Formats: sequence, structure tokens, C-alpha cells
Amino acid sequence: MIVSLSLNNFGLFDDVSVNFKEGMNVITGESGAGKSMFINALDAFLTGNIPQGLKNSEGSVSAFFTVDEYIKNMFKEIVPVEDEVIISVNFSSKKTLFRINGTIVPKNTVAEFGKYLLEIHSQDSQMLLRDDGYQNEIFHEIMYKNNPQSFAEYSEIYKEYSILKSKLSKIPGDKESIYRKIDVLRYQINEIESVNPYKGEDDEILQKYKALNNLEIIKKNISESLDILKENEENNIDIMFGNVAFMISKLKDFGFSEEENFALTIQDQISQLHNMLEIKLEDLDIDENEVEAVTERLNKIMELKRKYGPGLDEVISNLQTMKEELAEYEEIEKLMKIIHPKIKNLKNILKEESKKIIDENHGYLLEMKKQIESNLFDLGMKFAQIDYYIEQQNEPDEKSSHKINLLLKTAPQNDFEHLSKIASGGEMSRILLALESVLGDTHKIDTMLFDEIDSGVGPRMADLIGEKLLKLSSKKQIIVITHMPQVANMANAHFKIYKTEEKDYIKSNIKELGNAEREKEIKDMYGDIVY
Repeated sequence: MIVSLSLNNFGLFDDVSVNFKEGMNVITGESGAGKSMFINALDAFLTGNIPQGLKNSEGSVSAFFTVDEYIKNMFKEIVPVEDEVIISVNFSSKKTLFRINGTIVPKNTVAEFGKYLLEIHSQDSQMLLRDDGYQNEIFHEIMYKNNPQSFAEYSEIYKEYSILKSKLSKIPGDKESIYRKIDVLRYQINEIESVNPYKGEDDEILQKYKALNNLEIIKKNISESLDILKENEENNIDIMFGNVAFMISKLKDFGFSEEENFALTIQDQISQLHNMLEIKLEDLDIDENEVEAVTERLNKIMELKRKYGPGLDEVISNLQTMKEELAEYEEIEKLMKIIHPKIKNLKNILKEESKKIIDENHGYLLEMKKQIESNLFDLGMKFAQIDYYIEQQNEPDEKSSHKINLLLKTAPQNDFEHLSKIASGGEMSRILLALESVLGDTHKIDTMLFDEIDSGVGPRMADLIGEKLLKLSSKKQIIVITHMPQVANMANAHFKIYKTEEKDYIKSNIKELGNAEREKEIKDMYGDIVY
């Protein structure tokens, strides 16, 4: 609810504030006293606009609201708020600055926030109940409260549908790009696996390649080394060092045992080196085919390193990454083949379940229609009729696959129209009062201002309007601007807007009337007519 409103240098209001009460608050005053300006001040929090003609140099408007969990949860990501909210606007002729709880916010944020705090029923006001989307939300919430079990099956199916839609959203829109990516990955994986390299093979094959391309030099050097070691019958290291070892062995008993052992070890190593070189020389007896095979293998490994490297370790690591990526894309490929038919099937089931929900709640909706029409009749709109416009949506939401809106006509010869297309004013205010009286707590707005609701009606109708406003005020905070004493007489709190003149300076004021002042004001409103 709105707790208080303060105006500073706004139109004819110099510095005034008003503290509203729960229940029904009535505002009265002569024509031209400033009631329209007062509405403009509240309307700033619904539109984010202040009429240029009401900006007197620098000024401000601020409102103090209390809010419920619904509003706090709705706006927690945009404007974190607690149970109390102060919305203010500071303005000059050149700029306007809005704040919510002291934080500067864009005017569109204030407008979006404000429409859930306050509803103004006056000429050209954009009330939330006239919004088709909000109406749809309200009616589905009403049906859920009336028959929650009817939504159970729909909710379960929608969860599955929502999961599949989420998966679908991750699939690129261009299916051909998926198939191209799969083909590329398969080609790359096959190219690497056909070579099937192992870690370190590039170094090994490069050494072998170098050896094969320097074969004659290697053979010559190995052969000469073998001759020197053992194979030269006249002069070789093996014979010469054998003589050295033999002579040292004769000195063993004179303290040369260690030297003898070392000499024998060297003799063994000479033989071992000879054997190693012999094996290498035998291995070098290869044909041209082997040279060609090694060269081809080296070229393939170098090509893989160039394309998928830079090193062979990176090639092998990237192969694993490619396999994992291919598995993901193949999963997407499988999903693409089944997801569209499955989503289509679930969508059709949701439509059937949604229709079933509406059918199961048809009697309740019909009863609501009768209650609203009864209220309209009581409010002097005896020819008014309402109907429901039920349309299947292209895309189901978590509540329904159908959209429900309210249609109305005020005369038998007229066509039914959406509320958003019906002219506002006193008649529109009565229409909304009839609706709100039936919707009750389902309608999220807790504070409603009615202007012109009793415009052009007689005393008896004013009594009925007042009674319905008073009844609605047991659930909502009501502010009524009225010229009818019958309406004013039912209020919980009575405020008066009036003008004063000081030294050729006119200004508007507002004050709450005490009991005696209220009695006088209502008597003045009746005038000389006695009922």
C-alpha cells in the first residue's frame, strides 16, 4: 500500500504531504482545486513522466510504499528492495531524476516497478488489468487456485518439453554446419589414426632417416673401427691391450690386483664395443625399399605435426580432443533426428492438456462471468456483457498452451472488444471496479485510485458505487476522488484538496479532515438538496 505522498514545488503544490490509511481513502474538493495535479503526481510513478507545465523550477515528488513478497521477488534482480520502498523524483525545467530507495534508476524501471504498486483509474491511464498478458496470468492463477490438480499432468509434461527446448537452443541453427563439422572431424581423426604415431617416434624416425642417407660414411667408419678393435690381424687394439693386461697380471702379487681387474674390464669393453658395431653394421644391410619406407614415414609424421602440432605430443593430445568433440557432435546429430519430432509431439500433448484444464474449469469461469456481469448491472451498466477470448498460443508456457483474455461490450448492438481497446474514463473505472471486486486478492495491485468513477451517475447509483468500493477496500487500499457525498460518506479517511490565495499567489493544499470538518464537507457536497 501507499503510506505517504510528498509534493514540493509541483504545480500549485508548494510543500504538502499526505498520510494515507488502509481501507477506503476519499479525496474531495472543488473543481480546479488541484485534484488532477494530485493524480499527475502519482501518475509519474506509473509513466516516468512529469508534465512540463507542472515543473516549477526545482521540485520533487516522493512516495512511501510497503510491498509484499510477490513484488520483492519480481524485482530482486533489477531493484533489490525490502518491505518498504521510497520512490522519488527530483526535477527541474531541464532534467528529471528518479530514485528507488536512494538509488538512481531509469524512468522505465520506475514505470515497470510502479505499475505493480499502484493502479490509477482515470482518463487515459494505462491500468495493468487492461493488459492482455496480465489478464492471462490472472485467469490461469485463478484456475490453479480453484483446481490445482488439473494442472499436475500439464506441469510434468512441460518440464520435459522445457528440457528438450533448452537442448534444442544449444544446437546451431545451421544444421549443415553440424554435418560439415562431423565430416571434418572424422577426416582429421582418420588421417592421424592411419599414421598411428607414438610419443617420441618423430625423433627416432628422424635419426633413422639421417642414418640411411649417410649409409656409406657410416659403414666405412664402422668397418675401420672394427679393424682397429679386432679384425686387423697384424695390428689391433684387442691384441695390444691383451698384452698390456697380461703384463699387469704378472704384477698382481706385488700390489697390482686392482689394476689387473681394471685392465680385464677394459678388455671386456673392447670386445663389447666390437660386438655392438658388428650388429650395427649388419643392420645397415638394407635395401632401397626400406629407405623409401622410412622417408615416407618421416614425411607423414612431419605433415601431421604441421597440421595438428606443432609437436608430436600435441598431435596425439589433439587427436583425443577431436574424438571427444566428435562424440559431442554425433550426440547432437542423433538429437537432431529425434528432438524435433519429440518436441512436436509434446507440444501437441500440452495443447490437449491445456484444453482439458480450461474445460475442467469452465464452470468456475462461467460463474466468474456471471458475478462480473452482476456487478456491472449494479453499477448502472445493465447492458454490459463479458466473454472470454481463448486463443491457442504458438508456444506453450509453464502454465498453459492457451491465452485467456476478457472481452466486453456495453451495448447489445456492439461487438465484444478487448479491455485494452475500450475508452477509459468513468465507465472504464466502473468496469474495472466490477472486475476487481470479483478477482480480489488474485489481482496483484494493492492500491487503487479511482477518479471519475461516479461521473454522470445519480445519488442511488453513487450509493451502490460507494458500497462496492467499501467492500473492495477490505482487500485493497482504495483512494477515491469524488464529487458524490454518498461515496465520501463511506470512507475510512477523508482528505480535501483546496486552494488558498496569499498576496496574489495561489497555491493548492491537501489535508485530512477531522470528524467535524468531514461532516461539514459532506453537508456542503449535498448542498441544499434533502433526500
